[in-house]
Amino acid sequence: MTRPRHTQIINELGKKQSIPATAQQFECHGLGVETLFMGLGPEPETLPSLFPSSGPVLYVEHHEFKKQMGPEWKKRIPENYQCLSPDQVTPSLLRKARVLRYVPGMRAFPNFWMPLMARLSSAHTKKGPRKRNVWIPHGENDLLGKELHLAFTEAGFSVHAPDPDELVRSAGTSLPPLLEQETPELFLSINFKGLDPFGLGYNLLREAECHVCTWLVDNPFSILTGLKSSYWKEMPLFMTDSSYMLPLRELGAKSVHYLPLAASPALFRGTGRLPAHARGIEERMVFVGRSEFPAKDRYYAAQRLPATHFEQAKSMLRQGQRPDFHWWCEQMDFPELWPGNQSRAVGHAAEECGRAWRTMCLSATPELTVFGDEGWNNLLPGEDVRTPVDYYAGLPAVYREALICLNMTSMQLPAALTQRHFDVWCAGGFLLTDNTPGMSLFPDDMARAVTFGAPENIATKREEFYENPRRTRELRASWEALILMKHTFSQRIAELLQLLELD
Repeated sequence: MTRPRHTQIINELGKKQSIPATAQQFECHGLGVETLFMGLGPEPETLPSLFPSSGPVLYVEHHEFKKQMGPEWKKRIPENYQCLSPDQVTPSLLRKARVLRYVPGMRAFPNFWMPLMARLSSAHTKKGPRKRNVWIPHGENDLLGKELHLAFTEAGFSVHAPDPDELVRSAGTSLPPLLEQETPELFLSINFKGLDPFGLGYNLLREAECHVCTWLVDNPFSILTGLKSSYWKEMPLFMTDSSYMLPLRELGAKSVHYLPLAASPALFRGTGRLPAHARGIEERMVFVGRSEFPAKDRYYAAQRLPATHFEQAKSMLRQGQRPDFHWWCEQMDFPELWPGNQSRAVGHAAEECGRAWRTMCLSATPELTVFGDEGWNNLLPGEDVRTPVDYYAGLPAVYREALICLNMTSMQLPAALTQRHFDVWCAGGFLLTDNTPGMSLFPDDMARAVTFGAPENIATKREEFYENPRRTRELRASWEALILMKHTFSQRIAELLQLLELD
């Protein structure tokens, strides 16, 4: 049995896309006498038999779809089908019509269809009362959920955490009922969580006059691979890594802002209890983290490291240089980073460099204890590797008790800081970290005192801190005061609200 061959078009992202002509490609809504097609598909002559109608038949179609289908396609549209402009598709028409949406066409040109669908849905839906509320889609254990909840509450907002998976799965049916209950001032997504790839949810929120923005706390191009529309270019983007601001602007992003991570004193200052398996670390250097992120091999399936470049990269790491994501872009002749998945090849190389960097640094660290997954046992044979520590219940105490907390930044985020840059000092601990452009956020003399370049410098730094306890205490106190004074999540949220003119 041979597979059916489908017509192909070039979608709005410049990619080839198949557009099947079967009845299953149309979503049916409503039971009215009139029939309205939102997109006709590649074989309009088949529609009368697939969807018989005794009343008027209307349709609206995207001009680019019509252009690619050509004049022969136009001749095959049944004579009794009446073409409407988008402005003629009104809520009153939708209320009395059977609506048939051609899904592949909508996904091929979401910048045309999603605003139209959102406008009609918004006009058809009763708006809920506007409240000083923020929606932050996240699960119970998702990144930054608790920190942002506390910070926004302190700023006078009530906080709602809708299920991000449900919003993505069915934005058109799950969002309107929520918006009928209340209209939030702000929808803040972390890494586009809760926003569907085609932009329907974004447009529904904008029609409700809600501010929508995202905080990119990971490599933006790893996140953007999941988006199938360019709606992200219209929304304010906040990012923890300033080195990605220019590349995103060059792709057309209109509102890009630097917003680094921060500390949450309510969760890390004087909190947590040292778990039994973390005892005995008072004289040890501690590293807390994964050997690799979950499902990494599946995410980077079929990606291969360029062997020659990787050897060069490892040589650079040993000298304290950084073959990061941007460096790998150069080695790979600047592939197209969006749309599509080409950024994964660059991300894979940067990720492997990051793992090599962490392993080199940890292998050169004396008196080391690692809290993490079992993968460290293979990378660091013979070292003191212990099971993970609960993030909120135990980690603050580990930071306080350890002699020094070690930190290595990701090659995926060339200029970003990690949570350890803030949490360790906030908890009353002492941090030693690699030297990255992100450290320019802090005073230069303070940054130099607690950073290292090459892996071989770690032991020297440890000895320096160990032999000068008074200086070490002074540094710890200065850093703790700096973080609490200038780098809390409450201050970050104040910056965000000011930029959005919501303060």
